[in-house]
Amino acid sequence: MPRLLPRDRLMGGLVGLVVGDALGVPVEFSTRAERDLDPVAGLRGFGMHGQPPGAWSDDGALALAHAEAFAAHGWDPGRHLDAFRDWQERACFSSHGRVFDIGRTTREALRRWAAGAPATEIGGRGERDNGNGSLMRILPVSCWWSAAPDLTLIARLGEASALTHAHPRSRLVCALHGLLTARLLSGRPLRVALAAAIRAWLPAVPAEHRPALEPLLSPAFLDGPRERIPSDGHVVSTMVAAAWCLDRHEGFAEAVLAAVNLGGDTDTTAAVVGGLAGLRCGLSGLPRTWLTCLPRSRDLHAAAETFADACLRHGAG
Repeated sequence: MPRLLPRDRLMGGLVGLVVGDALGVPVEFSTRAERDLDPVAGLRGFGMHGQPPGAWSDDGALALAHAEAFAAHGWDPGRHLDAFRDWQERACFSSHGRVFDIGRTTREALRRWAAGAPATEIGGRGERDNGNGSLMRILPVSCWWSAAPDLTLIARLGEASALTHAHPRSRLVCALHGLLTARLLSGRPLRVALAAAIRAWLPAVPAEHRPALEPLLSPAFLDGPRERIPSDGHVVSTMVAAAWCLDRHEGFAEAVLAAVNLGGDTDTTAAVVGGLAGLRCGLSGLPRTWLTCLPRSRDLHAAAETFADACLRHGAG
């Protein structure tokens, strides 16, 4: 098998995230039992949110907002927040010119930003602010900082999470995502990449947060059965589910469909899986039939190209 070029991996990550999101949107909040009876096998439409097939939600839109802000401005938190507001207020980066889903913690952070609060003070810091709303959009940040030293990467991923989700747990899980991304971009297998990422991450995890992060402190959860894999929308649960799906399924389609068919927070679990699976297989490894069904597919491809090229100039890949 030919070695994948970094540009192919970076484009695959961003597009793969959007594809995973779109696969999960119609069946969001369905139960696992419902998915077992009626498993998702491809793009559907007009389900939970009444959207046509291929529509992506806030997961994909905010990731695209990150990507455009990186390409235009590099890492400037205020510019990234302005891009988030462009989506919230004008439906930029949306699939059909409509905002139909936004999480409470993200909405409150953007309200504070619009009211003039500093970027460092707007993210939610409470226990209830540990949903997966920063993890769902973090892939472009992980890619941008993938060549940085581990301590720099951990700090920057935490800073990016804190734009909306500033609780230490959310920041730490996003940091783990960044460490895993850096190792997947180098072509390492999932188990090898995750074990190395956890080793680099553990010294940054304070003792008081280890009990809540316990499922991620060792890659042993990869060997757990499906019935023990959560899909409830919590940031730790989502990272556990994403890594488990990636480990069980090498192919892009199989991995993202496994994520969707866990039920629960289907769009975000599949978006996180889709982003990481896209890095692993590259844009060239994504199913053509799904890509051609996405709305604004040319715009999406162009955005991925622009972002990948900006990442490479920054030293990623």
